[in-house]
Amino acid sequence: MTSRVFGDLEDEEEEEEEEERINPTEVKMSQIVMPCHSNHRQELSVGQLLKWMDSTACLSAERHAGSPCVTASIDDIYFEHTISVGQVVNIRAKVNRAFNTSMEVGIQVSCEDLFTDSHWRVCHAYATFVTQRTSTGQKVTLKPIVPHSQKEQVEYSVAAERRRVRMVHDDIIKDLLSSGSIQQADSSAVSNKVAAEKTKVESVELVLPPHANHQLQYSVQLTVLLPSTAGSSAHSCS
Repeated sequence: MTSRVFGDLEDEEEEEEEEERINPTEVKMSQIVMPCHSNHRQELSVGQLLKWMDSTACLSAERHAGSPCVTASIDDIYFEHTISVGQVVNIRAKVNRAFNTSMEVGIQVSCEDLFTDSHWRVCHAYATFVTQRTSTGQKVTLKPIVPHSQKEQVEYSVAAERRRVRMVHDDIIKDLLSSGSIQQADSSAVSNKVAAEKTKVESVELVLPPHANHQLQYSVQLTVLLPSTAGSSAHSCS
């Protein structure tokens, strides 16, 4: 995370003025950061933040679908600011566009310091959720989203392009792996190189009921474990 600070969240204020009506798919969550949520630097751990983001976005998706949904993917996330113990995390999620059985949910994260009345924009992300089949095995077809404000119309339009880019990206990676045209790293000019094997970190954890979400699914817990394991691997290179 970088330490770039944003002043007032002007874009969010403009959006609030633009959207006088309440978006029916919008879900808001506020959470004060406790020591149990932080890492060794007393900052909110990325894994915990991702868990809150996923939970908020899932509720938004299920509110629109009217049925259980699961996380299919989350796009790249760039964190613009850290969050410390005692500060408040504000998460807002809403469905940008619904397709057949999948939908894109936009997630906005900001934080605030209650004692200094300061606000920061932390990150934004786009998650894809899919509906689960009914007990009889039938697919749940989503009703379309009707954008009202100008911002909603933009998100609605761009969501289709983002979906196309995701699908193209998956095809490119599959073709690259199947063709065997993997670029070899040139380590001849590197003096302090580290073998990839030495950065390998494995995490083994017993899945328990407290790790489940409201649907008794355990995928959300992965958002906590993955950043922690990746951070340990990166630390071995420093």
